[in-house]
Amino acid sequence: MLVFRMALRNLTRQASRNALSLVSIVLGVFVIVVGHGFQGGMTENMIRAQIDSASGHVLVVPIGYPTAGLRHPVEDTLRLDDSQRGWLDGHTERWTARLIAAPRAIQGRKSMRVRLIGASDADADVFPRTDWQVEGRMPTPGQGEILMAVGPARLLKTQVGDLLTLETRTVDGAINAMRYTVTGILRSGNPVIDNVNVYLPMQDADTLLAAEGRVTHIASLLPDRDDTAAFAAAVSAEIPGGEPRSWQAEIAPMLETNEVRQSMLDVIGLALLLMAATGIANTVLMAAYERVREIGTLRSMGLQRAGVLGIFALEGFWMGLAGGLVGAGLSGAFCGYYATHGIDMIKLMGPKADSMSNIPVAAMLYLDFSPPTLLSSVLVAVVVAMGASLYPAWMASRVSPSEAVRPQ
Repeated sequence: MLVFRMALRNLTRQASRNALSLVSIVLGVFVIVVGHGFQGGMTENMIRAQIDSASGHVLVVPIGYPTAGLRHPVEDTLRLDDSQRGWLDGHTERWTARLIAAPRAIQGRKSMRVRLIGASDADADVFPRTDWQVEGRMPTPGQGEILMAVGPARLLKTQVGDLLTLETRTVDGAINAMRYTVTGILRSGNPVIDNVNVYLPMQDADTLLAAEGRVTHIASLLPDRDDTAAFAAAVSAEIPGGEPRSWQAEIAPMLETNEVRQSMLDVIGLALLLMAATGIANTVLMAAYERVREIGTLRSMGLQRAGVLGIFALEGFWMGLAGGLVGAGLSGAFCGYYATHGIDMIKLMGPKADSMSNIPVAAMLYLDFSPPTLLSSVLVAVVVAMGASLYPAWMASRVSPSEAVRPQ
């Protein structure tokens, strides 16, 4: 107990030096925890956005179908018969078929390439629309009506009630153009949707593309989002000409990029902790030289070298523990708040959101609040601080009692 009390008391002797070391520890822990919170939240954000807006858990497309950009060819399509539909009903939680193309949208003298989504009634069961905000109303099947996302509507200066022309190649390679009444302007909060999408009821998209019941995409939801491998193998055999793609494969490059970001933030956090370690080592070493006579007196009273070593090592332990707890408390409160309230990604990205038409990002980012990360960051801070104290502690333990108490 004597060693513990002395170590605690000695922390107040050089309060200013110790405070600088504590600040570095707090910052290091804060960066590590908040970095993990942001990256964990961003990873989950991208996963949910990919599943909820683009692919479901497993997406089946024609073999060789492009994976990115506004390349949506309709030359190769899939035709589902009744037995295949029944198989999908029995092996998925929900599924839907889509007819996707990249026509040219024409409004007066303005035109742009858009992503056309031909959606069936089951589309909302697979791709949730709870965050959709529609100015106007959804289009009615068979009435020549269309829903536009806010991005194309803004660029083409289109309002509810205007007429919009879509010009595209059909499934058989002919050129077709049809005019539709805009019944609604959509704002979903997801750049993948908002920047380029227009929606037609499936039967209207089928007529425009002369698809005759053929589709380009089949999206399925499974009981467990991670159980995609077995289903992908089965659906590949069940639907000839179809290529299954899991949500993991669709966003693998972005997840890898996220891991690189996480590594960089970890390096920054560790660098701050190493800076703190340097400060701790300097503080403890200076304390050792300033307390030579005190150490000698304690040694002459019977304190062993291990006791001296313990005093200085415990000083590092207390600094690491105090800084780690403060850093974990601040970063935990930060992550906990935004794990509940979220961060508006559209406001955060600002004008850059317009350039993210192929990156799945949900409207709100919820940070990952991880108690294991908090605990591990405190342990790292303690280990670093104690490690920094070992050399000064060893130097202090070598002080000879006779030399320490000798008059200078």
